[in-house]
Amino acid sequence: MNSALRYFSNPAAVISHVSGGYIRLDWQPVAASAAELRAIYEHVLQAMRRHRSTALMTVHNQRPPMPQEVQTWLAHDWMPRAVAEVGYGRCAIVEATTPLSQLAARAVDSDLGVARHFRRFGYH
Repeated sequence: MNSALRYFSNPAAVISHVSGGYIRLDWQPVAASAAELRAIYEHVLQAMRRHRSTALMTVHNQRPPMPQEVQTWLAHDWMPRAVAEVGYGRCAIVEATTPLSQLAARAVDSDLGVARHFRRFGYH
């Protein structure tokens, strides 16, 4: 069984390093501003650097939908930097329970121009 070491947390998210070699991002059902969402992802990238991880598991749960500006920033800024800086290429996504959040997450995927291995899982 993998153990997790908490790296960062705030009311909207918890970031952990899992002994299996990946970073886990657990979203909470709390609204966050665009600046707060970008800061969370910057912490994810810092955790990936620190733990030399190229993989991310993001558990969306009941996360509110992300604003369009954050979706665009993820696809065109954060993800290309993560690929270049840490070799980010694998992501397991436990989908949100709300359809609007699912659509927002999939919009980021469709806007990407980088090759990665993403796999989605339903939330049960």
